Amino acid sequence: MNPRSILGMLATMLIVSFPVMAQQKSPTEAQCREMVNSMVQSMKAAPLERERDKQGAKVVIERVEKIVLDNRSRGTSECESWAAIGKIVTTQ
Repeated sequence: MNPRSILGMLATMLIVSFPVMAQQKSPTEAQCREMVNSMVQSMKAAPLERERDKQGAKVVIERVEKIVLDNRSRGTSECESWAAIGKIVTTQ
């Protein structure tokens, strides 16, 4: 799986989570936290065969986890973390 495949998979995960966001005008903090946690877990659980793909995914996961950890330590909205994850996935 090449980096584009990884990004495609992550973009699909983002799309799958849109129904949660569509339930209300804006998602609640709890919904955003759930989406953030689910995305990080999904990224970690994604099956990758080639070592190169695993290394690329590891870099992205570490970046996402750092953003989430930093934002939580600063008290930043979970929805901002979710938006940051979406930006990483769509701009890679």
